[in-house]
Amino acid sequence: MNAASALFIICYFPELYANWKNQNANLYNMPEKILVLLGSIFAFLYAILNNDISLMSNYGPIVGLDIIALLMRLYYVYKNKEPPAIYLKRPDSLSDLENQVPQSDST
Repeated sequence: MNAASALFIICYFPELYANWKNQNANLYNMPEKILVLLGSIFAFLYAILNNDISLMSNYGPIVGLDIIALLMRLYYVYKNKEPPAIYLKRPDSLSDLENQVPQSDST
């Protein structure tokens, strides 16, 4: 059990390093991160309710790493978000285009 926990925790380091190094994150992976965090929290609560020290020492660091990974991803998504695009309405006819141009009073 301890070897599996150590290997599972080691799996987080490449992701955290890549997010930190690239300072970029993908918003599309957020549902996955939230589900992983919820699963880790439920497993940790199970360990607490059963008063199992070995499971608490197993799932405690995993919950911490899940929280760090989620917060890091949220931070980089927010930091690198692009401004919304502005779309102009395309005129359907020439009369629509003439109505958009302000008329000058040159009399």
